Amino acid sequence: MNKLAGLIPVALVLAACGGRAPETAADQYETATVERRPLVLVVEAAGVIEPIRTVELKSKASGEILELGADTGDTVASGAMLVRIDPRIPRNRLDQALAQQKAANAKLVNARSQLARGAKLRENAWINPADYDKLVLDTATAESEVVAARVAVENARIALEDTEVRAPVDGTILSKRVERGQVISSPTTDVGGGTLLMTMANLDRVRVRTRVDETDIGKLVPGMEAQISVASFPGKRFAGSIEKIEPQATVEQNVTLFPVLISLPNEEHLLRPGMNVEARFEVARRNDPLSIPVTALRTERDIATTAGILGVTEDALRARLAEAGVQAEARDAGRSARESAASLRGSFWVVAERNGTREPVAVVTGVTDLDRVEITNGLAEGDVVLVLPSSSLLETQERLQNFMRGRGGIPGITQQPQQSGEGQGAPRGGQRPAGAQRPAGGQP
Repeated sequence: MNKLAGLIPVALVLAACGGRAPETAADQYETATVERRPLVLVVEAAGVIEPIRTVELKSKASGEILELGADTGDTVASGAMLVRIDPRIPRNRLDQALAQQKAANAKLVNARSQLARGAKLRENAWINPADYDKLVLDTATAESEVVAARVAVENARIALEDTEVRAPVDGTILSKRVERGQVISSPTTDVGGGTLLMTMANLDRVRVRTRVDETDIGKLVPGMEAQISVASFPGKRFAGSIEKIEPQATVEQNVTLFPVLISLPNEEHLLRPGMNVEARFEVARRNDPLSIPVTALRTERDIATTAGILGVTEDALRARLAEAGVQAEARDAGRSARESAASLRGSFWVVAERNGTREPVAVVTGVTDLDRVEITNGLAEGDVVLVLPSSSLLETQERLQNFMRGRGGIPGITQQPQQSGEGQGAPRGGQRPAGAQRPAGGQP
């Protein structure tokens, strides 16, 4: 919106001049000096604090809650008793199972004794084989009943232990779903697997889940440091590192975003789940490079407009560019993917003022902070370059003029067809305010 508002006065001037540019058009544009200035490319994203691992505490026992050992926000140690449920019914079932186990053991002893006596009687033919086989079957049945009784005792003992819910790990109680005196029913055979009592997590280390625009995701890699700030502690920065960049993107309002997970220590427990945070990633830094405004860079698309501004033909400008050595170069060779994503790619040139004349100069670019760009070859400190409009700006102006013509023109001004490359306004300086639209695809 700001960019369009800045184009309206330019379009009005163009219309008033009938599309003809003054002879000293290049003199109306600002200049920039090649100087050394720190460049820092930063990617910023909003996110939310979340626990790395959350544990849901459920009860497999049913009955009245007699005691709660912790409340929301309490920090507990592993093994601490958190909830105690009425144990009377499970205890009675355990006593019953123990009694049945005792009876089963006695029955087994008797069956084995009868089998041993039957074996002696069979040797003397005092018992027929059918009776002896029945004694063998009775012994096997008694053995199975002993096993069943032992399993019943074990299950009853587990059910009794389930009446006390203990913390499985060290952590903090995030939420509590029950109160003392409440009666719960916990069928363990359904999908839920018991009644949810509490939720806890270890907050000694937390995670930030951010979503980064697809235009910036190539600049980030796992292990990269991140600075986290929260509204609750405006003067404090928390240091973390990228744990994972998830592969599946999400689309919100036609913007493609990738989830980025940041892990960071939280020994003081200042960061709490649900806090909104701002994450800042320093992608690239140059402490003292030669740099110029990004808007001073020219590309192949700008030859026609620049030729008109300089008062030369396109062929003449192309010839001067060829003499200056402007050609496509593979400047990303040997760079990592992150360094390539932080740099401008392609073949660039600038219009420099040297010895009282303006001439095209081929340049090699490096890291950019989207406001200024590093110059690694082609210019020296103190050189002066012109800050000229790019072809994308001219296209926007042309669309604006076509829109005004479609609305019947501007009262008092006769619309004239615009001459290519003439009477174009200039952007002010090379500074881009915070929140301004970034150049797409490395084009200035």
